[in-house]
Amino acid sequence: MHFYKNNKKYLGIFRETEHSPERVVDDELILRAVAQKLSDTGSGYVRLISPSEIHETEDIPDVIFNMAEEEPVLKRLEEMEQQGVQVVNSVQGVRNTFRHTMTCRLEGLPFVPKTVLSDTSNPALPEPEGIWIKRGDYHAIQKDDVVFAKTQQEMERILRCFDSRGIRQVALQSHVPGDLIKFYGVREPGNGMNGNTRWFHWFYHRDQDLKNHPFDQKELQARCEQAADRLMVEVFGGDAIVRQDGEIFIIDVNAWPSFALFRDQAAESIARHIMEKVS
Repeated sequence: MHFYKNNKKYLGIFRETEHSPERVVDDELILRAVAQKLSDTGSGYVRLISPSEIHETEDIPDVIFNMAEEEPVLKRLEEMEQQGVQVVNSVQGVRNTFRHTMTCRLEGLPFVPKTVLSDTSNPALPEPEGIWIKRGDYHAIQKDDVVFAKTQQEMERILRCFDSRGIRQVALQSHVPGDLIKFYGVREPGNGMNGNTRWFHWFYHRDQDLKNHPFDQKELQARCEQAADRLMVEVFGGDAIVRQDGEIFIIDVNAWPSFALFRDQAAESIARHIMEKVS
């Protein structure tokens, strides 16, 4: 695609297709929706490229809005950040959502379930009621990247599967029973609720035996924002669990999800957030 009319230069980068498990179209559509919102404002030029094209880009934009995650792309974006280009999410923010880094950065937060990093050499099952086994590098990029093991035998089989795929490190996260919630956010990083939140939305994950456990929605937002601040992400999504007693746990955070069910709302908020970077 070519730049649209006007003065500021905005560059959007699609996510790698192999990082979009069953979400290739949705990931593409949210980026295009943000580009269209930016174009509609008449505030600047907008261009969209594939991840590989960043290495061929000579024209330096004012802002890059990025969904790519592979290290060669991130290294190039890091160079552009050093030249003064605003990148949303920042390279550091994207890297912070990689599982091994996220586990370390969220460690100590009381509302994050116990999570430890391990190799795939058949460790003992750490939880008698079962454990979630998650690939230790990226977030889930295919169906079998997050798997529940209830027994030692299941755990050993799952670890062998990870190992056969070349995944040598996993995160082992304690199981928290309750209602599964999806959340989305767009915000300027700050100190928890002191950050500038442009948009926050949550909804119950489909395909579950929903109990509708009561909980404090403001507390959900506060905890999601605190986790996002730890990871330094501005456009984010993730998963939370509400226990029967109303206690809220953040179990996952990722940089720039597809926002499929709320694309228009998210695109509007993301576009305005991006424009503030160069206002």
